[in-house]
Formats: sequence, structure tokens, C-alpha cells
Amino acid sequence: MKRLYFLNRTLCAGLMVCSLFTFATASATTTAVKDNTQRKSVAAAPANHSQIVGMWEVTPKGSYAIVRHAKTRQEYKVGFKVDEHDDYKLMPIDLKTGELFDLRYTLGHDDDDLDDELHRYEFHRNGRLYVYEKEDNGRWKREDDGGTYSFRHDGFTIKIDGDRAKQYQIRFLSDNEFELTQTKFSDRDLRRVAVKKVLRYVRVNRK
Repeated sequence: MKRLYFLNRTLCAGLMVCSLFTFATASATTTAVKDNTQRKSVAAAPANHSQIVGMWEVTPKGSYAIVRHAKTRQEYKVGFKVDEHDDYKLMPIDLKTGELFDLRYTLGHDDDDLDDELHRYEFHRNGRLYVYEKEDNGRWKREDDGGTYSFRHDGFTIKIDGDRAKQYQIRFLSDNEFELTQTKFSDRDLRRVAVKKVLRYVRVNRK
């Protein structure tokens, strides 16, 4: 009788251990799937040449950057506005007040902007692109040097002739707008303070 009682207890204990192992495995699997889903959410949006062909203009509306102090690591989210009196630069602003965000005072940066200005990209079907900048007279002028663009499994690459290639993620791409996210910066000073830049583009025309 005691032997049978002992066997019953052993069997129950074994079943409990198996149940706990199964639950732990299921929990780990669920967490892994959730993590993978989160990682997929920051991957490049599927796109192809035909979707992006045409001319696009960057817009401050919806564009922003995450910047941080190099020593304290304190982060700030800033918006942009166009400075029509200084080469149409995209100047960082405080999203709450709309006032200029002082990169020098707040972050110790050595410049007043994040190296962006009002511009247009003209994408061609053959992978070529051209950059247009706005002149003081308000007209758009195409830069002499063109460049190339390409879609890759890990993002979107733009290389202007004479400059280093820049890596982006396309957050979304529709008929009338798309968004580029940049988290890798070749400029050392910019890399110290910029965590992420998100630039929104609106379509000007189709090719």
C-alpha cells in the first residue's frame, strides 16, 4: 500500500514538473515572437523603384529628430522649421513652444542645425537621382552632381556623387508621401548628438 502511495506521489510530481516546463517553454516562445515582431516593425518598408520614381520635397511637417547630450545622455525630441533667411536650412525647434532649440547651449553641439536644408529628390527608374536646392530667389536649381539610390534587404541607400553613401530605413511609402529614417551618421560631430532623424517627403510630380 505504501509502495503504491509512493508511486502515485512520484507520478504526480513528475506531471507537475512537465507542466511547469511546458508553460516556461510556451512563455519563452511567446516572448521571442513578440520581440521578433517588434524588430520587424522597424525594418524597411517594402518598396520598389516604380513606387518612388518622380520628384519629392522634404517637409518640416511630420519630420523630427531625437538628439542627446553627449555626456549626460539626456534625450530630446525636436521638430524642424525652414529658415528662409539662411540657405533654407531645417532648423531644430522645441515641439512644445515652437521656438528654436539651441543645440549649442543644450547639447554642446558645435553647430546650430543638424546638417539638413530644404531640398528635393528626383528619382529615376534606372537608379539615378538628382538633388534640387532652393535659391534665394525662390527658384529650384538642380545640383550638377547627381547620385544613385538602391533598395536593399536592410534598408535604402542614397549616394550623392562625391559624398559617402547614407543608409536609411523607409518607414512608409505611399503614392503621395514617404518617410526616411536615419540612425547611422558618418559625420563625427553629428554622431555625438544625433540619435535618429526622420524626414518626411511629399510628392511634387511623377516621371
